[in-house]
Amino acid sequence: MKPARDLSLDSLLDRLTPTPGGWLATYRATTLRSVFQPVLSITHKRVVGYEALLRVVDANGALISPAALFDRTRADADALLLDRLARCLHTANFVAQGIGDGWLFLNVTPRVLDSGLVQREFVEALCRHFALPPNRIVLEVVEQPSRDEAALARTIDMIQHRDFLIAIDDFGTGFSNFDRVWRARPDIVKLDRSLVERSTGSADDRRIMHHLVSMLHQAGAMVLAEGVENDDSLQALMEADIDFVQGFQFGQPDASIAHASAAAPAMLDAAWQRFIARRHTPVVAEQPGFDAIERLVLTGAAAFSASGNLQDAAQRVFAVPAARRVFVTDETGEQFLPSIGARADDGQAGFTRLAPLFPETHSNWSRRPYFQRAIAAPGRVALMGPHFSLTEGRDCYTAAVAIRAQSRLVVFCVDFVLDSAGTVMR
Repeated sequence: MKPARDLSLDSLLDRLTPTPGGWLATYRATTLRSVFQPVLSITHKRVVGYEALLRVVDANGALISPAALFDRTRADADALLLDRLARCLHTANFVAQGIGDGWLFLNVTPRVLDSGLVQREFVEALCRHFALPPNRIVLEVVEQPSRDEAALARTIDMIQHRDFLIAIDDFGTGFSNFDRVWRARPDIVKLDRSLVERSTGSADDRRIMHHLVSMLHQAGAMVLAEGVENDDSLQALMEADIDFVQGFQFGQPDASIAHASAAAPAMLDAAWQRFIARRHTPVVAEQPGFDAIERLVLTGAAAFSASGNLQDAAQRVFAVPAARRVFVTDETGEQFLPSIGARADDGQAGFTRLAPLFPETHSNWSRRPYFQRAIAAPGRVALMGPHFSLTEGRDCYTAAVAIRAQSRLVVFCVDFVLDSAGTVMR
C-alpha cells in the first residue's frame, strides 16, 4: 500500500512533467496523458464543457485502456492514487490551455467514492491550486459496481453541496440504472452509446427515447448523449429533447482543446438547419391538426349530448383515420358506457391481446391530464399526450371536452394514434 504522503496534492503534482504537448504523468512504468472531447449544448448551439480522457502508454509504447489500468490496482489506496493523479493531470492540462468557461468533466470510479477514501477537501484543494471554480467541475461516476449504493449516494450528496456537479455515466447499461439515479440525484445523466444507436430505429424506439429523456428531466437531471457518430443519431436525439451531446460526429478527442472543438459549433449549426428544414417539410399523410381535431370532437360531443347515442357520435369522429376510440365518463372520471372502437373487432376479447382489460365500463380515468383539463374548463377541448393507452396498448393522444348530456356533466373523450410529429401511426 502506498504511504499516505503519496496521496497529498503536493506529492501528486510532483509526478507531473511539463512537455511541449502538455503535462504528462508516470504511473508504474506507464505514461499518462490527457485528451479532451467537447460537450455541446443543443439548445445553446455551442460547446459548454470538455470531458477529460486518459491516454495510457506502456514502456514499449503500446496503448493501454484506462479501464485495464484501473483493473490492475488491487488495493484501494492504489486506486485512489491513480484516480487522484489522473484528476491532477487533467486539471493541469485544462487550466494550462486558458479555457475561460465551460465545465471540466472528470471521471471517478464508484469504488473510490463509496470506499470513503475520496474527501471533497482534495477536489477543493485541487480547485484552489489551479484557481478553478468548483462549479466548473463535473465529477462523472463511471459505470462500475458500488459495494454500497447508499454510501455512494451519501458521498455524492456531500460533494454536490460543495458546488461540484455530478454526472452518472453509461446510463442504461450495467450498474448505471434508475436505482443509482434515484439514490444519487445527479445533475447530469449520460446515456450509454447503445441507447444512442437505438434512437434511430423504429418509431417505437424513438418514442421510448423521448419518454426516457422526459422521465430523467422530471427526475431533475439534464441529459447528455455520448457516442454520437452520425447525423441520423443527432437528429433523433434532437427530436427527443436531449440537452447535451458528444461524440466523433464533432471531432476526435485531442490533447489540444482548441483542435478538439474547432469544428463542433459549425457542425451543430448545420444540424439545426437540417432539423428545422425537416420540421418545415410538408408531411404527406393523414394529419389532423388541432383545429380539425377540435371540430371533430365538438361535433361528436354535440351529437352525444343531443341523442345520448355514443355509437352515432363516434361515427362522426371516425371520419379521421387517426381517431381510434371514443368513450365518455361522468364528472368523477368513471366510464359509464363501453367505448366505441374504430374497427369492428376493437375491444372484443377474442381479437385483442388486452382482453382482460375489456369491457372498460366503470374504469376511472380521473388521473389522466386530459380529464383534469376538460373538467376544469367545460366546453373547451383539451388535447393531451402522448401517453400510454390501456386500450390501444401503445402511445396515443386523447382529446376531451366536458359537456352537459342527459342532465349531467360528462366528459366526451377521443383517442387519436399519432406519431411525435403529429402524423398517423400505422
